[in-house]
Amino acid sequence: MRLLTRISIYYLCLSTIVLGIAGILLYIFLRNEISREMEEQLEMQLDMVASELQGGRKISYPLVDIRSGEEILMRLPKVFKDTLLYDHLQKETEGYYYFEESKKINHKPYRIRVMTTYIGWENYARTITYMFLLIATLLVALGTLINYFMNRSIWKPFLINLRRMQGYSVSSREELQLARTRTTEFQEMNTVLSDLAARGKREYTALKEFTENASHEIQTPLSILKTRLETISQVPLDSAVIRPLADAKQAVNRLSKVNKGLLLLAKLENDAFQDKRQINLRATIIHNYSLMEDVFEHKGIKVNQQLSDYSVFASQTLMDILVSNLMTNMISHAPADAAASICLNAIQLVFSNEGPPLTFDAARLFSRFGKGIPGYKGNGLGLSIVKQICQVNGWIVEYTYKEHRHTFDIRFKE
Repeated sequence: MRLLTRISIYYLCLSTIVLGIAGILLYIFLRNEISREMEEQLEMQLDMVASELQGGRKISYPLVDIRSGEEILMRLPKVFKDTLLYDHLQKETEGYYYFEESKKINHKPYRIRVMTTYIGWENYARTITYMFLLIATLLVALGTLINYFMNRSIWKPFLINLRRMQGYSVSSREELQLARTRTTEFQEMNTVLSDLAARGKREYTALKEFTENASHEIQTPLSILKTRLETISQVPLDSAVIRPLADAKQAVNRLSKVNKGLLLLAKLENDAFQDKRQINLRATIIHNYSLMEDVFEHKGIKVNQQLSDYSVFASQTLMDILVSNLMTNMISHAPADAAASICLNAIQLVFSNEGPPLTFDAARLFSRFGKGIPGYKGNGLGLSIVKQICQVNGWIVEYTYKEHRHTFDIRFKE
């Protein structure tokens, strides 16, 4: 849920609760005030009736009841209550308030009752509810809209900066440009983000230069070692030297591959391959298979290819590396005369081959080095590179082992 929507919902709920409580309190307050005013009015009306009686005048007020003659009337308390009377004209029962009090007028006890009509608390409540709901609806609706648009205006620089941060990369040549704002907290956030981006760019540049320089400096002596070892191997040698020399050549070759693999992973993690275009993946697979076809035939691996004509938006270099690594993995781990398959469609790319189960946890399959496969002479980076290439392109790569077949399934993003 978006921030502005959540704030608006919170405001709406809080406003509804506050207005609901305010409506209840308003009803209680009005009821008490109206009851007090009616009681005062009836008391005044009763005093007027008593004054008329004291003056010996005839009482002709409507809704007035007077009893007299019994001394016991003076011991009755004051009474202020509501009652119901039937209206013969309107044919319905209506609510009334009455007030009774005993008074001694001209040495004679009287019990006087005066009455007044009212519309009834149910009608009061209904009227107040309708009016209050109308006012509350307008207040909440207008308040929510005003609150939403005000917050939208206030948070606009934050949302703009969020989108810019999402599209920013330390590998970009452009500096991070953040939208200006007059809100103090957002200004502080912009300062922190700008400093963070600048520091990240400096660290990325330093790491990139170190990686490239280290790779170059390592590759140069490795090339010299390979050349010298090749030269030495051309000279007649004692049998005791041949084995150590072969091991040295193998170690140098593996170290050279590891160096190139690590450099490639570093470039992938920093998204250094920007040469993306529409690549015909079917043609890429056919081309790489033609380069390795002799190796497949030499090992007796029969590859069934089911390739649809499908294109992806990616780097040609990375697609060649991905396909080549998966084919190399297939050659390295499939037993002789095994069956294998390569399937391509608009949803996925699947490499599958027969073979014994893994001797280690499948969760370590895409990790760098350390898989502990006896007799394996690869550099341990091939599948790590495959996974990193998939991540760069937003694809998902999964491994399964079922019915004695190893399967690598690459699912393209929709």
